[in-house]
Amino acid sequence: MYDFIRFFPRNLINLGFKSYVLLSENEIGCGRIVRAKSIRELRQKLRRIREDVIVGVVSEDQSVLREAVMRKKVDIILDFDGRELDFSTIKLASSKDVAIEFGLSKFIKSKGLRRVKLIEGLRQEIKIVEKFNTPFIITSAAESPKELRTRNQVETFFSYFGCDIIKARTHAERIIRRYYDPKFVMDGFEIEQ
Repeated sequence: MYDFIRFFPRNLINLGFKSYVLLSENEIGCGRIVRAKSIRELRQKLRRIREDVIVGVVSEDQSVLREAVMRKKVDIILDFDGRELDFSTIKLASSKDVAIEFGLSKFIKSKGLRRVKLIEGLRQEIKIVEKFNTPFIITSAAESPKELRTRNQVETFFSYFGCDIIKARTHAERIIRRYYDPKFVMDGFEIEQ
């Protein structure tokens, strides 16, 4: 399983993950985070991104997330505190093969009633994702070393709420292979020698 993180780690110890994917807003790492407040801003930022990087989108606006799902360059709708996905966006993500990220860090940062609301939202999103067989990944979504957790902790947390861990691993590997496996053509097709 891969972990998608948002900071550059120094002296990272083995936490049980196969590898880490660094997502950042600048040119560091193998993935880009696109933060957009409008559809126009999203399109402008996506034009500037190379074709060979993993792209994750963050926006509080539902219309921007829907537009992001329809874009070929976008691979993941990233999780953050305040993200609310509606039914139609998750259904559209299923048909466009865009993964929905479920991150642990927002639960670590929140307390009390806010955490309860986040958990209830997570349960609803998981039900909709399972209903439409939408690709999803589970990650620590860590923005600092304090938010990093072991693979076992991340998997146990999300399996408690009904996430299929095997599917999450498969979807994460598909995203990585799409960009970094020279033998990968598309799902079900590989170059053999």
